[in-house]
Amino acid sequence: MRLTVLLPLCCAIAVPAHAQHVGGVSGIHFNTGTPMSAPVNGYNAAAFNPVSPSPDLRQAQGLIAAGQYGQADVLLSKLIGQSSSKQVRFLKGVAKLGMGDAQSARRYFEQSLYRGRNGYPGAMSGLALAEIRLGNRDAAENILDKLRYQQEKCGHDCDRAKPLDQAVAVVEKALI
Repeated sequence: MRLTVLLPLCCAIAVPAHAQHVGGVSGIHFNTGTPMSAPVNGYNAAAFNPVSPSPDLRQAQGLIAAGQYGQADVLLSKLIGQSSSKQVRFLKGVAKLGMGDAQSARRYFEQSLYRGRNGYPGAMSGLALAEIRLGNRDAAENILDKLRYQQEKCGHDCDRAKPLDQAVAVVEKALI
């Protein structure tokens, strides 16, 4: 089922030129639709969990979309203790980045990064944003190179094309 509503998450990145946006952390997208089954910046909910997300997970997504990162963080802390889901860790990274804790965000994005051989574009772009906030421009550029490589290998017709395009654009903009 195709998800119809993507909620951009945006917050201040490395410099004032990337100022706060209403709704979340810039460039990291997820959908609060039910059930989550379409790609979410490279994520497919079925890759994390074959069933629909729990009400608590949907609530956490809604809190993040509303910019209530602290409340989402508390809820996600409870969920992390109950689940090994990479999706929960990704959302925890988004919440931490929104709260300005780039070091913790980096850790959670790294935990949600891989399934198989490729990194998820959403987690990769989140990791790059965290690296930029931590002053690690070279690490962010390295992530951008990996995203571009995946984009080149994928082409324009694979299921990851749009999430890869979005992730590349977000990281490029943040590095300017």
